[in-house]
Amino acid sequence: MQSLQTFYDWMISSANKGKSTAYHYKSGLSACSKDFLAWKLTEKPLMKMSLSELDVTIQKAFLSSLFIDKNTRGNSMYSNALKQYRNFLAVHDALLLDTNYGQFIEKSQSLTKTEREAVITARIGQGIFRENLIKKYDGRCVVTGIDDKRILIASHIKPWSVSTNEQRLSTENGILLSPLYDKLFDVGLITFNEKGQIVFSKELENKNIDLLKIDRRKKYDLKTSVAFIENLRYHQNTVFLGGA
Repeated sequence: MQSLQTFYDWMISSANKGKSTAYHYKSGLSACSKDFLAWKLTEKPLMKMSLSELDVTIQKAFLSSLFIDKNTRGNSMYSNALKQYRNFLAVHDALLLDTNYGQFIEKSQSLTKTEREAVITARIGQGIFRENLIKKYDGRCVVTGIDDKRILIASHIKPWSVSTNEQRLSTENGILLSPLYDKLFDVGLITFNEKGQIVFSKELENKNIDLLKIDRRKKYDLKTSVAFIENLRYHQNTVFLGGA
């Protein structure tokens, strides 16, 4: 369980936000938490959610006319507050024990035991999902070309918790990355456009972008498809923290 104060402190100490901006995001998150309970979008406060639960709630909110209206009147402050909190939880994911994987597939009674295990291991980029992504991308990180399979990570484009079981195992919802780029992608500091170019978030300081030594004009071979682009757009709109 996280607290609003911990989120506020993190925005100042780690996300380089000013006190006024951090306060607005903190207030926006608090308002969203109360509204979502009132609107019955969720049964628990946002601060008591795991990252998986938050992803599901954000997806519901972004489709809710009540939230869309409130967010429009607030000049996107509420959606930005939710994205910031998602970034906060994603950064702390290694410290969080998310034991809720099973609840996302328990309704899939038609799945065999083997299929269930495959879906659950895909949550952490393992099993069949990882093997198929390694084949798709010839065992190389899409960005760096690193081919040491011990450090390659099978990243979901549309988060596992808001994907169908088919999407959770599909290579059209995955991308093979080395650890640095996996983390940047997972927390929404980078995304890709439909041309295969990396897009940096305005949250990432120029000095750090420069250290990555990335040619913004370079087009990476993402091996796209219609389904891949659909999932990528979800990442752009819901996970990505905004273009520079």
